[in-house]
Amino acid sequence: MSKVTMKLSIPVLTLMLSFLNIGLTQAAPISAVSSIAWGQSTHHASHQAPNQNKRNQPKKLAINSSQQAAQVAKRQYAAKVLSVQSTSVNGSPGYRVKLLSNKGMVFYATVNARTGSVSRN
Repeated sequence: MSKVTMKLSIPVLTLMLSFLNIGLTQAAPISAVSSIAWGQSTHHASHQAPNQNKRNQPKKLAINSSQQAAQVAKRQYAAKVLSVQSTSVNGSPGYRVKLLSNKGMVFYATVNARTGSVSRN
């Protein structure tokens, strides 16, 4: 075997072993093949930009359950909670809380789950 053939066969052999080790079933782009042959990993195709990941994630809520909504409304109005229903508040997820005041009056409050704001109806 000549020196040129030996120099060419080593990267090819390394490439073949790399494909066996990582279990590739489809042909990789040329840039990926050259980096795999020399033991480097390629991540450019498998990861999205950080901003795209944040856009796809749901926004965090200030109120995550009907129990939390009841506590917030009870604290805001110093009233007894009678019932809680999930509902939409101005297009956002929220809760409708039925309360009993200290004077015996029944009233409703809405709790915006996204912002945590409470308003009396």
